[in-house]
Amino acid sequence: MGSAPRRVDDDTVDLGGLEDLDGAPGEGDGEVVLLDEHPIWLDALETVLSSKGIRVIGKVTSPEAALELVDSGRPDALVASIELPSSDMGGVECLRRARERSPGLRIVAFSTYHDPFHHSAAATAGADAYLSKTADASEVAETIRECLANGSKQSRCSRELENSPARPALTARELEIVHLVAHGYTNVQIAERLWVTKSTVKFHLVNAYRKLGVSNRTQAARYLFDHGLSDLPVDRSP
Repeated sequence: MGSAPRRVDDDTVDLGGLEDLDGAPGEGDGEVVLLDEHPIWLDALETVLSSKGIRVIGKVTSPEAALELVDSGRPDALVASIELPSSDMGGVECLRRARERSPGLRIVAFSTYHDPFHHSAAATAGADAYLSKTADASEVAETIRECLANGSKQSRCSRELENSPARPALTARELEIVHLVAHGYTNVQIAERLWVTKSTVKFHLVNAYRKLGVSNRTQAARYLFDHGLSDLPVDRSP
């Protein structure tokens, strides 16, 4: 976990290599829902997937809308960004809820970061694959088709996690709460942001402290800073 997260601009649409896709329909038949706050990125991703015979049945910009489509549309996969700064519900939480609602759903997480913290958060929330938003079109198409075709739990996300440096096995919720603690949120503010009780926040913090080998908020925050994991996007809207 020694390397700092690498980030690209939120508005980056780097799905280069569209000209390399052969456009053969039917190779990766499946229906997917796309989630990202930037419509232009959603349009570009739909173009990539459609060229491979993957049908996009919904493009949404909020996690709530994505979950509604998971319930009503019964897609084969959810392809979602985990950075949703304008939404009350975080992207990681959206993945977790989607997995709970549809255990057989294939989930591909996209992120502007490529580091163990985000890999772990996505994997523990139920993602089957993890891609950087700088991935080219061929890698995006191949990864999503792979998830649709075999649904293997030995996914790209899992393989990358296995090859990453050792780190505490925090749950997605524990990671999310420790991250907010590191950015100065109180237990009350965290509870309001995540729609949980203060007791729930305290419960997760106690477990996270134990796993990190720390005893208080300051030490937990220091852990993230020391491991280069503090430079993460936080929506500070009420």
